[in-house]
Amino acid sequence: MNFEGPLESERGAAIRVDDAARLHDWSLVLSAVGIAHFVENGEACNLWVSSDRLEAARHQIYLYEEENRAGAAAAERYRDEHSYNPPTLLVMLLFILFFYETGPWQSQSIWFGQGAVDRQAIVDGRQWWRLVTALTLHSDVMHLVGNMAFGGGIIHLLCKVVGTGLGWFLVLLAGLGGNLVNVLLHRGQHLSVGFSTAVFGAVGILCGLELVRRRHGQGILLVVGAGLGLLAMLGSGGERVDLGAHLWGFGVGICLGALAAVGRHVRGRYPGFHLQLVMFFSVVVVVWLAWRQALDFG
Repeated sequence: MNFEGPLESERGAAIRVDDAARLHDWSLVLSAVGIAHFVENGEACNLWVSSDRLEAARHQIYLYEEENRAGAAAAERYRDEHSYNPPTLLVMLLFILFFYETGPWQSQSIWFGQGAVDRQAIVDGRQWWRLVTALTLHSDVMHLVGNMAFGGGIIHLLCKVVGTGLGWFLVLLAGLGGNLVNVLLHRGQHLSVGFSTAVFGAVGILCGLELVRRRHGQGILLVVGAGLGLLAMLGSGGERVDLGAHLWGFGVGICLGALAAVGRHVRGRYPGFHLQLVMFFSVVVVVWLAWRQALDFG
């Protein structure tokens, strides 16, 4: 940025400012870095500093203005990329319609018999599709409503940040990965259903994105602590709650979110519209293929 030449007086040197609002902002910048100054806000707007601190003051103001310009450019890119509303409500409606078809948990139901997470069937029978199909099943109405209400809000926020295609792709991977780790670590028979593993995966993804952004110890502890707090409040109560799946979904989500954030840092942006579209429909195809395999096997 351009600074007008300094005015010299017994007060020191003056930095001329073109308006009162910027005068206030620049004064706050100098105060924050401990540079003593005097504010002249009358017919002329000037910041007076000692002559030996003039260059330091100019440098700090320059850094502030450059950071503001970069932030404004990033915000403009964000608005361009994610100015739409993700179709989260539509996807939640599909979950509700699917529950209408499957009904609540019944041991004799082909949907639950062939689609639930079943450790023995997955590990011994190699029925890996269950890691996906189980995410679309719910044991009862309250189970469904809880996941749709809480999960819908979290995933909508995630999709606003990274895009609809990438958001749902990461959510599916987190849910699948959380179920997989949980199954492999269980001993003995284990049955479970529900989208909540993916929901807590979405919480983990948001935490992972924020971890990379903050990059320092206090911020990392704050983000992880907030995520674990949500897990404790919403993911550890109830007789049918699978805490292990929630915990591992959250953990896998953190890793995926961090990878997505690093990828954005390298590329400068999240995937564009066409790639987002491909990723979203790939999620739909994976779920469809998983259920086709499940029902064909049955």
